[in-house]
Amino acid sequence: MAASGPARSWSIHRKEMRPDAMAGPVAHPMPGDVRFTTRAAPPSLDHAVLELWHLDDPGAPHCGLPKPYVEIVVSLRGIHWWRAAPGMPEHRYATAWVTPVQDGPRYARAEGRRELVGARLQPWAAKAWLGTLPPGNGAPPPRLSALLGREAGLLRDSLKAADSLDSLFERFAAWLEVRLPDRDAITLPAPCRDTDRAMDLARAVEATPRHYRRLFSGRTDLAPKRWLLLHRIDAVLRDPRLADPQFSLAVLACEHGFADQAHLTREMKRFTGATPGQLRHRAAHYPPHMLMPR
Repeated sequence: MAASGPARSWSIHRKEMRPDAMAGPVAHPMPGDVRFTTRAAPPSLDHAVLELWHLDDPGAPHCGLPKPYVEIVVSLRGIHWWRAAPGMPEHRYATAWVTPVQDGPRYARAEGRRELVGARLQPWAAKAWLGTLPPGNGAPPPRLSALLGREAGLLRDSLKAADSLDSLFERFAAWLEVRLPDRDAITLPAPCRDTDRAMDLARAVEATPRHYRRLFSGRTDLAPKRWLLLHRIDAVLRDPRLADPQFSLAVLACEHGFADQAHLTREMKRFTGATPGQLRHRAAHYPPHMLMPR
């Protein structure tokens, strides 16, 4: 099975972003170079996986912004350090780990160059497969080997042997396909993302808000309102107009379900630690969920 869907790739060097053709990992990238590529999940996985991604960068300290997804992350190169907040203890990762949905920004760096590949899973699919994960409140992400045993090492060996990004994504997608629950095995109907109200999620499946809240929380360990809010923030971070200084943040806020610009600013600051104006200055130069320290 091949991973399908268009790949998006950026090459960032000296604060300049340009479209890049699909290519394998660069053997000797220039200092300061950042390459980030995403690919939509193939149809056989789109009930459980949003996208696959690959990051190759110098490993400088950065802030990772929260997402409405659980991430399976595999290291292809580098020793990685993760912390919940500045001044908190660091935790070392060298192989693979699972990042639950986080409630705030998290901080990471690498020793040497960093090369990672990851998959963004819908939280209901992740729980159906892996069970309950630690809360995303700053607890260290569990290592994949703690959940899957030696399979984690075999996956990493297979991905490290890939000779191109196409092959890398295909191997990862094939590995996920035989392990993730089938569409019919996931008992939570996929929520509609076109609403900004938890009540509408309940109505879509003809449930009372209270019953749906219990159902959603039981299948994802998240409240529906929090999931929706993280989705709206995620949509803003991915919107290329965030990087356009001529585009109104008030319009952007309303288009993504926020009451006004002040509402967007308040929620963005609460979940990412930065305002939309601060994120606007870096949006064209880095992956959507990465913020470099000033």
